[in-house]
Amino acid sequence: MPLGWFGGLALREKNPVRMKGGWHECHPYRLCFMEHALEAKRFTLTYPGMETPVFAPLDFAVAEGEAVALRGDSGAGKSSLLLCACGLIPGSVEAAIAGEIRLFGRPPGEYTRAALTQTVGLVFQNPEAQLFCGTAALEAAFGPENLCLPPDEMRARVRGALETVGLWARRGDAPSVLSGGQKQLLALAAVLALRPRLLLLDEALSQLDDQSAARMMGVLAQLKRGGQTMLFVDHDDARRKLLADREIWL
Repeated sequence: MPLGWFGGLALREKNPVRMKGGWHECHPYRLCFMEHALEAKRFTLTYPGMETPVFAPLDFAVAEGEAVALRGDSGAGKSSLLLCACGLIPGSVEAAIAGEIRLFGRPPGEYTRAALTQTVGLVFQNPEAQLFCGTAALEAAFGPENLCLPPDEMRARVRGALETVGLWARRGDAPSVLSGGQKQLLALAAVLALRPRLLLLDEALSQLDDQSAARMMGVLAQLKRGGQTMLFVDHDDARRKLLADREIWL
């Protein structure tokens, strides 16, 4: 059920209300305590050579278990915010940040690399940017192998991730022979094998045909039913309506 935030409480009210960060759809007379998966307080960033920040200071929170759509015009900073949420900014991409952004109560920069990859995962718009192994199984195994997981645990994660996206039967195939939709599903499987608590998707369906997008949506809906926390960018109104509990505007 859609949630709205007031302080540290998930506040459910009768009507949608405009709060910092976007519209929050709420329902009457219910309060519940939930952990913030992602929280921003007066957060913004500025790239080198820019005189003004990418976006105005942001205040928002995403509860664990929510699926939230991130919206804004082209160039509003949606992708930049996702990169901040997973620690790539400023960890790998240079930018000056101000304010606070916290991932399950801690700044992303305070996590070790291993802990961060198991806390948050990002699926990009172009799957080719995330696929580089010889087979689908090796793609799904890459993350768990780098965590030095026991072999039995690694095999279980690989099979579970590939079965979730419907690619277990293609586990021995090279990514290059998969369709565009299957490549995107494989990129998702590689992230799911790390079992991140927060899943970020940056227009992950925008390059897919209708059939592939529907298949991807089916997987994401299944993940949502299982309690997966998601923050995603998608310009398709129908898909946002099906998947999102609420929206945050930049």
